[in-house]
Amino acid sequence: MNKLNICGFSLLCSSMLSLPLWAADPTAPEAVLSAGTDAKAEAQQIPKLSLIRQEGKERLAILDGQPRRVGAMHGSYKVISIGAGRVILAQGQRQLTLQLFPSMTK
Repeated sequence: MNKLNICGFSLLCSSMLSLPLWAADPTAPEAVLSAGTDAKAEAQQIPKLSLIRQEGKERLAILDGQPRRVGAMHGSYKVISIGAGRVILAQGQRQLTLQLFPSMTK
């Protein structure tokens, strides 16, 4: 009877030791993409417009947390205009309009 308890305890311990081999760590950081994939994703990433602020006669747009004025570069985009609720960016011949409140477009 005592040998059975020892054997059962040994089996339980060995199964617990193998647990970390197949269980996912919930505190582990997310997987990092390769450098080539990151560069491609960054080039295609659309900036996030979070604020448009009036400073005197000029407007200032906050794109991805960074202040930008008309004519400034934001990554590969150039700020073409800043309106009351929108910002127009250009990337070569391509233009991109960012709405401050996209659900309120006409």
